[in-house]
Amino acid sequence: MPYDEYLGERITRIMESAGKPFFSKKMMGGLVFMVNDKMCCGTHVDKKYGDSLLMLRVGEENYQKEIG
Repeated sequence: MPYDEYLGERITRIMESAGKPFFSKKMMGGLVFMVNDKMCCGTHVDKKYGDSLLMLRVGEENYQKEIG
């Protein structure tokens, strides 16, 4: 299994409840969720440790705010 299917299902439910049109596709060994043809978030498995990871697109301003 290249990515955590349960995490993919959870993301799908959250995206559906948001009411925005989206689609998912397999990419980079994981599953990404696209909004307006841009990656919004995704999941994949860390190859070194086997952990399920969540990727999020946060934008430069929010990224700078979070890293201090």
